[in-house]
Amino acid sequence: MTTRSQTQKSQRSSMTAAWRPVVAAVLLAAAGAAGAAKVVSGPTPYRVSDNCAICHGMHGASTDYNVIPRLAGQHKAYLVMQLKQFRDGHRADQNGNIYMAPVAQGLTNGEIDQVASYFAKQRPRFQASGVHHAGAKAGKAIFMNGVTSEQIPACMECHGANAQGASTFPDIAGQRYRYIVQQLKYFHNGARKNVLMNQIAKSITVPQMKEVAAYLSSL
Repeated sequence: MTTRSQTQKSQRSSMTAAWRPVVAAVLLAAAGAAGAAKVVSGPTPYRVSDNCAICHGMHGASTDYNVIPRLAGQHKAYLVMQLKQFRDGHRADQNGNIYMAPVAQGLTNGEIDQVASYFAKQRPRFQASGVHHAGAKAGKAIFMNGVTSEQIPACMECHGANAQGASTFPDIAGQRYRYIVQQLKYFHNGARKNVLMNQIAKSITVPQMKEVAAYLSSL
């Protein structure tokens, strides 16, 4: 006789197997693009001091706005991809349209590469937000195991066991609580376009979003 736990384990394994080829293909493609990029060293790019620092701070770790993401130590390939999406109108969530699109539209590919390289090299990497939100324990369970009943795969399948991400999958450990909730809502309702995340987030409830955000912001 098959037990309920055995059935759930089998379902979770099936979900993981279904998503793994998609994740692997994206990672391989992104790794090739990242490998070809030129890493820029030297002084702070003027675009950072003139534009980015206003909201993100000079080192990408400003604490002034709780819905603005930390950028320090983020993967360069992810930053390049997002800046190009803002610039080209492919990331059209509300805050992206209002704040990021006008800035990114003035960036050349070379400037995007410089800005992304600069923030990717900043240290320390993301640290815990310092604010403890209710639901972190439940959020960890979702992150590590997914929600079998809703066909939601484990977040760690793409972002890694420590939420460190890789290439175009962002490092989200210690990211801001309100920013994570906001972005999950955008993915859920389709305001932010990403085939993989739109599919995953469509079944996530707002309480579950807050639980996942509570866990990630605590790392």
